[in-house]
Amino acid sequence: MLISYFYPNPWHALFIPFVRHQVLHNHCTKDVDLIYCGCGSQVHKAVAAKQKYRKPLICYVWDLPCFWRDWTRNDKEVRAHAHRDGYIKGVVENLKKCDKIISASKYTQRILKEKYSIDSEQMYFYIDTEKIDRIPRQMSENEYVMQISRFALNKRFDTTIRAMEGIDRKLICMGWGDIGELKQLAADLGVKTDFFIKKSTNVVIGLLKSAEVLVSPSLHEGWGVTPIEALYCEIPVLLSDLEVFKEVYGDKILYHKKDDFDDMREKLCYLLGDKKLQRKIVKDCQPLISEFTVTKFVQRWHEAIR
Repeated sequence: MLISYFYPNPWHALFIPFVRHQVLHNHCTKDVDLIYCGCGSQVHKAVAAKQKYRKPLICYVWDLPCFWRDWTRNDKEVRAHAHRDGYIKGVVENLKKCDKIISASKYTQRILKEKYSIDSEQMYFYIDTEKIDRIPRQMSENEYVMQISRFALNKRFDTTIRAMEGIDRKLICMGWGDIGELKQLAADLGVKTDFFIKKSTNVVIGLLKSAEVLVSPSLHEGWGVTPIEALYCEIPVLLSDLEVFKEVYGDKILYHKKDDFDDMREKLCYLLGDKKLQRKIVKDCQPLISEFTVTKFVQRWHEAIR
């Protein structure tokens, strides 16, 4: 089978060498048998190829941030994110032109069905365990808490900084985007913070392997890659009480109330002070890792395209 695969970056293509088909990256021809789109942001390109060559199209959907207004706290933030409505409308229109939709989580599957009447098959993504294994730990003399993500509004790095006030640990913020206000907030609160921007996977995972705890106070996720990577590296996690996080981790980890830095600080202090709990979280979550490997994803993917 010849498959045209639309995806935004190499990370989404990790599974390609494991499939039993020939793949064209980010373009299509009349000879393809199937078009596969790796995320909603690329679906307009895939739909154009479907219409031109009249081939079946499957699209993988991570999330649809339709509740973005819940993240905003003032008019400035509303104006900065108002474009999302038009983007989401366009994605939904194109998803309805696909022959099959795959959702990254049961949460995303529910949103697609309840809000947009789009049926989908749910399939979890994966982490690159082989690459993680090859990356050495970056040793540090100081214990630190870590957050990895885009420096975006819904990721709530500011909540983490506020929660860290008064805690005797360094904070490492890893990601990409504007950090001006975050750096100022950390300075104002006296929170020892190192910001790393657009670092390589080797640096990110190397630092993650030496972290004491990974936090994710996000207000919205389609699934969430970094908590799984942390647990694979045997680093405990503290997450906000999102529906999708509870779907994946159940009662195996510790949660804090979303957008509540006081509750996050309380839970973080509790976790940092209890090494036994840290080990329990890591141990209890290890069986989850087998569900999020390339091998497992490829098995499910073959079933979906069949």
